[in-house]
Amino acid sequence: MERGFLYNREKLSELSKHIFRHDVLENIGQYNDEMTISQVVRFFERHGLEFTKTMIQNYVRVGVMPPPVDKRYYVKDHLILLTLIHHLKGIYSLDDIKRLLTPVAKEGDTFEDDMIDMPAIYDIYTELCHRAINKWENELPELIKTVQERVDKRGSVHDEERETVHFFITVLTLMAQSIATKQLACLMLDSFVSEK
Repeated sequence: MERGFLYNREKLSELSKHIFRHDVLENIGQYNDEMTISQVVRFFERHGLEFTKTMIQNYVRVGVMPPPVDKRYYVKDHLILLTLIHHLKGIYSLDDIKRLLTPVAKEGDTFEDDMIDMPAIYDIYTELCHRAINKWENELPELIKTVQERVDKRGSVHDEERETVHFFITVLTLMAQSIATKQLACLMLDSFVSEK
């Protein structure tokens, strides 16, 4: 293990694999074309994602997701969009997600006229997420080294507390990066909406 730190390259690599544990939609072609809301909830439960009927109905009500087909059936595009919403809602509000989706969904009540189809959006999204994970895997050891050097240079941290301080500063830095990324994404959304 690297001197004085909880996470070395191997540990970070292992942790990064848990960001996308598995692709919920990997075999989407095998699923029914139409599912009731109860079937959708059970589908996601089997994959470890929690959706309730109320949550799904709320996404439709606020306009984040088109309503079910014939007021009853959810199709593959709904499953893809729900998976994206699941990933995004950990950081972004439903309003932010709606602002993101609105420009490419010409009519909010159907998937048929979207500028880009849901499978393409999901494929691009997952590919770029995996690319970001690989980039982190390469960059995090350098971040850890920089944190260690800066903390060690301060000299005010007791040896028995150094590992905890290294850990704290590294995680704080990652959180700051995610905050900055969110702020940039929201500024881009604001700018795009104001230009329209």
